[in-house]
Amino acid sequence: MILSSTCTRLIRSARESARHHMAAGIDQVRHILRLRLYYPLKALLVRFLRTVEQAVQIFTWRFWRPRVRLLVSLLFLFVSAGLAVYQVRSVQLEKQKFLYYPESWVFRSSAREALQYADNRSGSQETQSVGGGSLSVLPIDIKLYRVREGDTLSGIAERFGMDLDTIASLNREWGSGVHLVQIGEAIKIPNQDGIYIEIEEDLDALCEEKGVPVEVVSTVNGVDRTEIIPGMELFFPGVQHTGIERSVITGSAFLKPVAGWLTSGFGYRRDPFTKEMHFHRGLDLAARAGTSVRAALDGRVIAVGYDPVLGNYILIRHQISYSSIYGHLSQIWISRGATVTRGQRIGAVGNSGKSTGPHLHFEIRRRGVPINAWGLMSSRY
Repeated sequence: MILSSTCTRLIRSARESARHHMAAGIDQVRHILRLRLYYPLKALLVRFLRTVEQAVQIFTWRFWRPRVRLLVSLLFLFVSAGLAVYQVRSVQLEKQKFLYYPESWVFRSSAREALQYADNRSGSQETQSVGGGSLSVLPIDIKLYRVREGDTLSGIAERFGMDLDTIASLNREWGSGVHLVQIGEAIKIPNQDGIYIEIEEDLDALCEEKGVPVEVVSTVNGVDRTEIIPGMELFFPGVQHTGIERSVITGSAFLKPVAGWLTSGFGYRRDPFTKEMHFHRGLDLAARAGTSVRAALDGRVIAVGYDPVLGNYILIRHQISYSSIYGHLSQIWISRGATVTRGQRIGAVGNSGKSTGPHLHFEIRRRGVPINAWGLMSSRY
């Protein structure tokens, strides 16, 4: 009995001691966690909330009100940096469009390399051909060249191994301004010779006339045969203008009709008599009275007469819907219905009609519409 009571007390004492030690250990762990984890996290959270609060205040006027100069400076720096990045990116994108040097020309483009790879692959898989040669149809690819000092269209065409007709027809409308280029002007350079032709009605007949298969035309232009409609302009590879059309396109057709100097160009100007703005439909070339006036191109004289404004004038009809007018003449040496040749003397410079002094009013019209003759003329006979 005594032994049993003693054992019970010992067990109870051990249990209480274990419970006491366990409670003490838990308290110690809690204390350590508070010191090592809770308080640091709490301090970090407080700092974070204060930082967020300060950051939010940056977007309020209360924060920037005493710092207006700093705000203006920061905005200026931000806008300047944005503009600088935009400009650099714009220049990079622009450079990708231009051919600044012949070495970087399109002959090394990915499209051409892909076609050459396809040719080599097909040639290795098929039987070898005997004699002759074949070239893949090359899709039209147009790059830009920036005109430099001393450049001319003919020089640019020669530099890239192109026909002048190709470059002139792609960059000038029917030869207008073919002799004039501006430094910095973007000139279109195709990867093959040819010209754009407007499709009228019968594509098959046009392709047969130009000697280019319909399949080649559709492949070069990247369009399906069913997508080709009248009025669409398509590139015909290898085709060039001929005859008078080529002369007009390349700027060798129209002769400068008088050895004079330009006093008034094509376009809007202030009328020398009324001082009002009017559209000047031709060129005024000043020269001494009596200086010979020559026909700018072969043609037939369809009108000779007197006009209150033009004075004594001559109207000559040329080929491919062109015509030319010569006004303020002092003398006329041809008659209506006569056939004239390029460079033939047809009259003399005068001061007839509405004029401020001896000069020649010269117009070139295409399908009856006046066009800018400056840049279309050549001084070579």
